[in-house]
Amino acid sequence: MFQVLLIIGIVAAPYLWNDAVHATGVKKYLWITGGLTGLVCTVVFLVWAIRLTWSQRIKAEAPTDPLKPVGVELANAVAERLDAGKDLAYSHAYYCGMGFTKYGDSYIYASVQDGEVDTPQYGDTFFSSLESDGGKVFESRAQFIEWLSIQTDSSLHGNGNQNITLERLQFFASLKMGS
Repeated sequence: MFQVLLIIGIVAAPYLWNDAVHATGVKKYLWITGGLTGLVCTVVFLVWAIRLTWSQRIKAEAPTDPLKPVGVELANAVAERLDAGKDLAYSHAYYCGMGFTKYGDSYIYASVQDGEVDTPQYGDTFFSSLESDGGKVFESRAQFIEWLSIQTDSSLHGNGNQNITLERLQFFASLKMGS
């Protein structure tokens, strides 16, 4: 649309210039031209803003498949990030949902408190939260990948608050190793 308006403006400008200068004078013509240019720019901006809003609304309303499994490739990428010492956990005060960490050689899926994934170092608190929140401890990378690869948004829901989702796992796996 913008390109069409630009072409029309370029083609019409010489004709409009001659007619406008003779009819109204240069000063008045410049004011009219500036106003029209401003109006065209405003219309183009509004069309862009509306299209952007619609596209974001459509994307937000697009249903995701809560039963789509994580898959082996993404599970491997998540394990690599955990091996590099990164945790998948929200970080704020109090309860932060569920998260992943590596503790020694074990991979842990457990609740997150104050930005830290619960690990066996917390003793009885850790084991009781594993039971109540549905957390798990995996003794090997292979066990972790096997389990995570078949999980879905629905199965990783935790207690329904600050969930681990397929989208969140993809984002975590896509981060550079330094971040």
